[in-house]
Amino acid sequence: FILDKHHTIATGRVFPVCGNTWAMLQDTRFKAHFQFIGDFSRHFGIFEGCGTTLPFEGAVQVDGQGQAADPCC
Repeated sequence: FILDKHHTIATGRVFPVCGNTWAMLQDTRFKAHFQFIGDFSRHFGIFEGCGTTLPFEGAVQVDGQGQAADPCC
């Protein structure tokens, strides 16, 4: 399962995630597809690749011709 560019989760394997990712899975339509282990009683810090960059590519504005528009005023 690919959640975003930082999280590719293999079926049937434990996959540690940060609290934000946990909430994105637990509190959405994805909940039925995952088993959640643990709680928020212990903090493990920032996981590798989590919380330091954007998980999606940046938005690109396009003009009416499908070309990238000049981002400047």
